[in-house]
Amino acid sequence: MLDPRHLTNIRVLVVDDDEDDWLLTKVLFSKIKDLSLTVDWTRSYDDAIKQIDKGVHDVYMIDYRLGAHTGMEILEHAHPERRRQPFILITGVLDSELEWRSVRLAASDYLVKGSFDEIALSRTISYALQRKFIEQQRIDQLIELNQAKDEFISIASHQLRTPATGVKQYLGMVVEGFVGDVPKTQLALLKQAYRSNERQLRIINDLLKVAQVDSGKLKLQLDQVSVEHLLEEVIDEQRSSLKERSQRIKLKQPDDLPSISFDAGAIRMVFENIINNASKYSHEGSDIEVVVTETDETLNISVRDEGVGISEDDLPRLFEKFVRFNNPLSTKVGGTGLGLYWAKRIVDMHGGRIDYRPNVPSGSVFTIVLPKMPVEKSEVFHTQYK
Repeated sequence: MLDPRHLTNIRVLVVDDDEDDWLLTKVLFSKIKDLSLTVDWTRSYDDAIKQIDKGVHDVYMIDYRLGAHTGMEILEHAHPERRRQPFILITGVLDSELEWRSVRLAASDYLVKGSFDEIALSRTISYALQRKFIEQQRIDQLIELNQAKDEFISIASHQLRTPATGVKQYLGMVVEGFVGDVPKTQLALLKQAYRSNERQLRIINDLLKVAQVDSGKLKLQLDQVSVEHLLEEVIDEQRSSLKERSQRIKLKQPDDLPSISFDAGAIRMVFENIINNASKYSHEGSDIEVVVTETDETLNISVRDEGVGISEDDLPRLFEKFVRFNNPLSTKVGGTGLGLYWAKRIVDMHGGRIDYRPNVPSGSVFTIVLPKMPVEKSEVFHTQYK
């Protein structure tokens, strides 16, 4: 968006179903000398929506009363907070509640008909454009900062993983006795160092995965894969850690499940994350159940545990990055708060979703919903600022 001080022609769309009011507003526009303006008018709500969706205007002035519709409906449709163009609400009466509602819907200003002249109108348009310009500058700076942060995390993680992997290999050789016997007291410390190194590698790998997804560099390698076989492999690999906690896991799935198109490596890690979380946030001796169901369009993989669950207050932040909740097991479990964020992004890329509901009487149920039809584009989906 150009600096409004440098705009040579500002296109304004006035939406007002009262032609007499429009003619009065048109006169005010004709008296403005300090701005170069092209002013269009529409009296139709439907036409206004079409014009706004095209995005060819620089400023929108919306009357509150539009026949069977209102200017608020246009604001709700347009989402001014996501746009570069300012929206100004005009009305025939001063109403503080209406003014507050327009502010909450991100209107740049609120004008009462008959209470402003051409000078006030010019100043309102200029200020609205200037505020949007400054706002966009801040957004661009935040985007640039976030990109730099992601690049730093990616580079730093790559550089950390190589020596950490080397440490793991050398420690493993010593612990396994490949370089001779080690005294028991030293062996215990070496095993602890090996476990600490494992945790470090998991954190580094989590950072790398998130950096790849956020930067858009992760592309899906789609293939026809059996969910049935993949789940069996993931559960078999986790049985040893589940046994350490005296936990039992059951897999229930119908026979003859169809193979579907997805990235086996990425979805495998999603399954591992959800099942591992179910184990970590459940007490010893509890049960975990994995249930697969299908509809005409989706395969649904539900992981039910009897753990500490998630409070209703924490649900809005469940899939946010670097978020960890306080619960009776959080200190003992540790973690980065990246697993669910990354898992959701991967499932989103496949055109699916992850749902959550509390288990009764305690615990959580996470359901991974995967479409049977393959996604058309293997890319990260972003909300764009128009």
